[in-house]
Amino acid sequence: MAGAAGLQWTLTLVLRLPISVRDACVFLAPVFAALACVAQFLLTYEVMNSTVTALLSAMLLSVSPAYISRSTAGSFDNEGIAIFLLISTFYLWVKAVKTGAMLWAALAAVSYFGMALSWGGYVFIINIVPIHVLALLLSGHYSPKIYVAYSTFYPLATLGAMQVPFIGFNAMIKGENAGSHGVFALLQAYAFMHWLSTQIPRDQFMRLLRTCLRAGATIIGSGLLLALLLGKLQWSGRSLTLLDPTYASKYIPIIASVGEHQPTVWSAFYFSLGPAMLFIPLGVFYSFQKLDAAFLFMIVYSTFAFYFSGIMVRLLLTLAPAACYLSAIGASGFMHKIVELTRKDPVRAEGTETSNATDGMNKTEAEEEKEDSTRSHSGEIFSAVVAKLRFQPDDGEKQKAPRALQLLVFACGVLLVIHARHSSNIAKKVYSSTSLVFEKMNMTTKEKDLHDDYREAFAWLRQNTPEDAKILSWWDYGYQVTTLANRTVLVDNNTWNNTHIATVGRVLTSREDDALPILRSLDVDYVFLLFGGNVGMPGDDLDKLPWIVKISEGVFPDDVIESEFQVNGRYIFHENATLAMTESVLYKLSYYEFNQVESQPAKEGENPVLGWDMSRQFRIPKRDIKLRHFEHVFTSDAWMVRIYRVKR
Repeated sequence: MAGAAGLQWTLTLVLRLPISVRDACVFLAPVFAALACVAQFLLTYEVMNSTVTALLSAMLLSVSPAYISRSTAGSFDNEGIAIFLLISTFYLWVKAVKTGAMLWAALAAVSYFGMALSWGGYVFIINIVPIHVLALLLSGHYSPKIYVAYSTFYPLATLGAMQVPFIGFNAMIKGENAGSHGVFALLQAYAFMHWLSTQIPRDQFMRLLRTCLRAGATIIGSGLLLALLLGKLQWSGRSLTLLDPTYASKYIPIIASVGEHQPTVWSAFYFSLGPAMLFIPLGVFYSFQKLDAAFLFMIVYSTFAFYFSGIMVRLLLTLAPAACYLSAIGASGFMHKIVELTRKDPVRAEGTETSNATDGMNKTEAEEEKEDSTRSHSGEIFSAVVAKLRFQPDDGEKQKAPRALQLLVFACGVLLVIHARHSSNIAKKVYSSTSLVFEKMNMTTKEKDLHDDYREAFAWLRQNTPEDAKILSWWDYGYQVTTLANRTVLVDNNTWNNTHIATVGRVLTSREDDALPILRSLDVDYVFLLFGGNVGMPGDDLDKLPWIVKISEGVFPDDVIESEFQVNGRYIFHENATLAMTESVLYKLSYYEFNQVESQPAKEGENPVLGWDMSRQFRIPKRDIKLRHFEHVFTSDAWMVRIYRVKR
């Protein structure tokens, strides 16, 4: 919100362009996306010192589907600002390491402070930078520039993060920040020992070094053990999930229940990174050709970004800048080598070959070779390309086939065009449409049906319920009810209060008689739920039932037992479902009177049936569901939203 206010102030007072706060919120993400592309250009140029590669990297980021998901107009989210600050921090850090200037390191700390204000991903930065310093020390690249850069960045960055209210002293005591503290102490000790090695004889220095290493290992080990025993070294649930992908599903199901926190499937990498990801392996190869401080930082950043993005879908966002950087290096390096071959002087090359071959051929043969100099040799072309890419030494012979090599350059250009088209299609079909409208193919008419049930339900709540009415709904869309229906909900998308969310889950998984006292104690007037069985909408409340049960069982293990809802370890909704399942509030409110609904055919050529759940692909039992403590008051046009009033 501060970013939107700053954008409005800049446009209104500085540029004299009147704009409302709402419009500023809409355009905030695209503005910072443009700034992120500028930062990506600066970062790539600082590493590669190549304008062409930097421009290509910025272009790839501008159309990256992974970043478009948070940079479209109207996407008012923390990540819209945070990615720009992340790239800026990395650029300023690389600049500080290369120049050894305290100013650049201080600016990197300021950018990190902005990152800490905007997004919890600041932890990623405060770990990548120390790991980079540690890698420089271990690889023998230590220099006074590194000492000045980190000794300036670390204290300013830590103090800045401590000024953020929701971080505070956690910047010092949280386990995910411990690496930055340890590397700072290690760097001071390393610099001192490096200076000391120039002041005393080598044998005395080695004895002192061994003694210091033993003492340091003992002190550090004892300190870590004591901190763990006293509970002073704490880790957040999300950080532990990144270190152990199974941790959240075992101990914190509310984190694992979020779709963005699920492990990334292989197809999601292509979906989010596009065809240009084919250049990433080549970019990694070129990055290892020159392991200076800047290249080493990008290797460290890319490695950890790929690892974390594989654990959590949401972190594909942090991978986007690294993937665009590697793709740009791979594509530009590959095409640069090929263009070098096409720019060779043909006359000079032919003359050299003719003079080298005069001993083995007569004058007529030499003239025939000259006349046929433009013929294509596929084997020689491949050998030339491989040699020029430095996968193997060049044998010094002439390798010239301009036409074929130009086709390779053209193919690379076509691949980049395909990447741009892929990104634009993803942006149009996935990220540009509102999530409030559900689109489904009609098997009868062969046309897409648009279901605007959400806004229909929100309008009904605004017009037909008291202003002080309290709505019970599941947490991940409670904020939409609050903002669009202007009604109070028990839980919204804030997951800090796990007990409150588990209480809602307990109501939904209980019998009516058991749920009624809880509803009355919470003063609930209406129950709002999603049901996708009529149109095949995935992700409705019944699809979320396994997570609802897990979250509720974690807080109320005596009242909610997961095994009571399962048959052979599976959640079953049809006639073989358990009694706890069919008597639960969520099941009864979802399928109430649904056995009287004629659904669309599940497949082409099939006849419509009554009570067919298109989302779970089964027909519900024919028995009628009776409600004792709930009154049905609203069902949207496509049955996607159902609202019930709690009887008093």
